[in-house]
Amino acid sequence: MSFLFIIIGLLMASPGLKTAAAAEEDAAASYQIVALGDSLTAGYEFGFDAKSVPYGYVEHVYEQALFQGLRAEYVNYGLLGLTSTGFSHLLGAVKDGKSATVSDVQPGLKDPRAASIIGDAAKIGSSIRGADLIVMTIGGNDLLGVAAQITSTTTDEEKAQLLQAALTQYETGLTAGLQAVTSIAPKAKLVIADQYMPIPATITVGSLSFPLPPDAARLREFELLALSQLNEKLKTIVAAIKAEGIDISITEVSKPFVGKELEYTSIANSDVHPTRLGYAAMGHTYSTTIWNKYLNVRTRPANVPVSVVVRGKELPAASPATMKSNRTFVPMRDITDAIGAKLVWNKTSQTATVSYNKHTVAFTIGSSTILVDGVKKKLNSPAAYLQKNGKEQKTYLPLAVLSEELGLQVTYRSTLQAVFIN
Repeated sequence: MSFLFIIIGLLMASPGLKTAAAAEEDAAASYQIVALGDSLTAGYEFGFDAKSVPYGYVEHVYEQALFQGLRAEYVNYGLLGLTSTGFSHLLGAVKDGKSATVSDVQPGLKDPRAASIIGDAAKIGSSIRGADLIVMTIGGNDLLGVAAQITSTTTDEEKAQLLQAALTQYETGLTAGLQAVTSIAPKAKLVIADQYMPIPATITVGSLSFPLPPDAARLREFELLALSQLNEKLKTIVAAIKAEGIDISITEVSKPFVGKELEYTSIANSDVHPTRLGYAAMGHTYSTTIWNKYLNVRTRPANVPVSVVVRGKELPAASPATMKSNRTFVPMRDITDAIGAKLVWNKTSQTATVSYNKHTVAFTIGSSTILVDGVKKKLNSPAAYLQKNGKEQKTYLPLAVLSEELGLQVTYRSTLQAVFIN
């Protein structure tokens, strides 16, 4: 029966550390997101290898921050196999400003990135200190440790003892870890997830449903009890921290998994991690907890390459973006209005001059040279061009060039095929 809890991913290569690209001096002007915790925070999926790129709940939270019009950056310190005890050891070292090794944090931690992440406590501390939002998952590996010890001969009394020991470890580790985080970043918003059930109540094949085998059914019943008690511990811990004036919330990711365990996890492949759909559901619950909504771009026509979202608002469908010379171009008036920039059009010279944020950029139709604050810059393609939309002729400007020269953040998310300007 323990086959349900074999985590193949812990023995595989990591999907890699996803970090924000902003320089440290820009951090104060950006909305900083820090992710801490276990493999769910890392975004691990069944079958990942060293070349896999995660698209987990953290990436969804980041995208939702962009949808809010925030100049957002994120860094992910999720570690595969991390327990609550390891969580407390890692954050304790970070709080104290001490260097740490994998053995100091959690001996036997299988994540191949563990040494490089844990070894740079100063970087983690700097990230947490500058954080506006800290998102976390932790505790699943504590329960998996209990499940791994249960055999067909384990008595109910022994199970109860194993569970209570794990819950005590969880309470001690999580409390210490969160206290360390809040001492480093007392003003940050903290959001931590509860634990979901990966084992379905029944197995469905086509239109037919079958009950779980007796051993699996008993294990599911025990896991339901364990999850219930662990999530109650979580509520108690969070309530105590909130009473100290800390902005901390629980996001109930467990709810959308009910009845969709086979769809939202890889349990059919003996792996409890979420699928891409499961991570999307987690991202949705995090977003609604943080911002009370979850946003997405409109469905695009086949001839529209990307969606463009400026300060949280998508550009009108009537004025879609186009691609030319591998650049994204947008209608001049739509983008300047969305940004809130001043636009001056010289019909004689066919030059658009855009002013915003103490910067001025001039684009001339057909020219591959632009004028930035009075200084000429050469582009590898025309800076602007005219295009007929129905009976109307519009001027199109290169989106990335315009936004970057005006000091705005330009972020392309291939997962959404969307460009965010914030």
